[in-house]
Amino acid sequence: MTASITRAGERLIAEKQAAHEVLLVRRFVLALVPNLDPTKPVDRDAPRPPPGQIVHTQIYTQKGFVNPNQVVYSLMMGSDIGDFDWNWIGLVSDEDVLLAVGYVPVQQKRKNIPPHQIGNNVTRNMLLVFDGAQELTAVTIDASTWQHDFTVRLRDIDERERLANRDVFGRACFFGDGLQLVQVEGAYQLKPGLAYVEGLRIHQADALPVEPPELPTKAYLDVALVRQENSVGVQWSMAWGEDLPDYKDVAGVQHYCVPLAQLADSRSVTDLRNVEPINGPLVQQFAFRNGDYKELRARATTKADVGLDQLPNEKSDDPATNSSEILATTKALNNLDQKISDSLVGMVAAFDMPTAPPGWLKRNGANVSRTVFAKLFAVIGTRYGAGDGSTTFNIGDSRGLFVRGLDEGRGLDAGRALGSDQLGQNAAHDHVASVDAQGAHNHSITISANGEHAHAASSDVQGVHSHLTWPIALNIASGQGGGHYSVGASHGANTSAAGAHTHNISVASGGNHTHDATTGQQPAHTHSVTIATSGGGEARPVNQALLICIKY
Repeated sequence: MTASITRAGERLIAEKQAAHEVLLVRRFVLALVPNLDPTKPVDRDAPRPPPGQIVHTQIYTQKGFVNPNQVVYSLMMGSDIGDFDWNWIGLVSDEDVLLAVGYVPVQQKRKNIPPHQIGNNVTRNMLLVFDGAQELTAVTIDASTWQHDFTVRLRDIDERERLANRDVFGRACFFGDGLQLVQVEGAYQLKPGLAYVEGLRIHQADALPVEPPELPTKAYLDVALVRQENSVGVQWSMAWGEDLPDYKDVAGVQHYCVPLAQLADSRSVTDLRNVEPINGPLVQQFAFRNGDYKELRARATTKADVGLDQLPNEKSDDPATNSSEILATTKALNNLDQKISDSLVGMVAAFDMPTAPPGWLKRNGANVSRTVFAKLFAVIGTRYGAGDGSTTFNIGDSRGLFVRGLDEGRGLDAGRALGSDQLGQNAAHDHVASVDAQGAHNHSITISANGEHAHAASSDVQGVHSHLTWPIALNIASGQGGGHYSVGASHGANTSAAGAHTHNISVASGGNHTHDATTGQQPAHTHSVTIATSGGGEARPVNQALLICIKY
């Protein structure tokens, strides 16, 4: 059966708690709902079934509290009620709110109709569980004073206890020689003792004679928890056969079958029990208790005990051994580690850390011990300096330098020795140059002589014009030598017009010729050329500074 408080019921409970009002439950409702699966969870939002599916409505018969957070309502239907079938049960409040719902397999309620039909009595309980349930419903009667139909709840308690025992003792656990099948004077018997089978406790106070049906056979213990009047108890018996499984009997009771012994013939009994050497209270067997444990297993632990039985037994200190059937010792691993480490002595590497890692030295030209770093000394010797000449030697210095591969005859860096330094240098290349300005200045020019020569000339046309004349008088005085002319103070009349005419003046062609020009000679001098500067204090590619170390 699955049951749950509905969401409408949750809201009503919350409202009642907030208002400090009593929650009153009124009646049960039974219905036969088609295709209802009792194994599925209750639909907490589903409404009440339609009237056509409701088969019975009845006020609850009794109510009581189990604890402050649990109250139970009971419906008792006597043999005077019937006939109907039902698979849905609901609990309704005074406000006609559906509080809780349960799904069950189809149940039959029959009315007593002598002599044709014997009626039945049906009791159903619905437990409401929420905080403060007893106070909210004002239920003051302890359910234990009247409620008797707790079969399901008690069965769950029994199952919970069985499972708890199984967690401790497992499928089967026999204490010492308890319930051991033995042969005594030609007969068989079970020794007294204690055992747990699937969490069910079996105690046999005295030796119990048993008789196998035939030989050979296997003896089993058949154990079940069965109802005995108003309680339940463990019931067990002997069973015989091969590979008997667990089963349920016709009453639906679960039976567990565990092997006790194998009887091959009348002379042999092979114990098949799962035995623990427990002979007193279980807590006294716990190894974490302080004290002496005389019964504690003292044999050596094998590889199989710890799941390592697949590992080989042979071992070797030689790392060169190549076998899947031999285990390497820590000495072999250490030797291998040394071989790997020795092969790296003299190796130069860069590290992204401020200090040298273990097994490495900063390659800074330091003076170091020839004995402490004997392996490194054997590799590089005094290539970078002999130190003090006897007890120390120098390591190379890589600070601020780039590493270049040794040429070894390739011709790109001929003549280099291992570990040698090389000064910086730029490859041959061109630069853009400019000449500086000298300011404004003149240069003298001399034209060479072309000899005496003439040029023909002609005048242009002047048009019609006349010329003025000046009066001239001849003055002769005796005794004074010859006479002389004198010109008047003003001009006289114009000359007669000469008509339009021209005066052509032309310069005769000098013929095709040249003139030589010679600049003045400047004294010897120079011009300044300026080349632009670039770069910094050294030539270098893009780079990143890391700590260079050497393996020792």
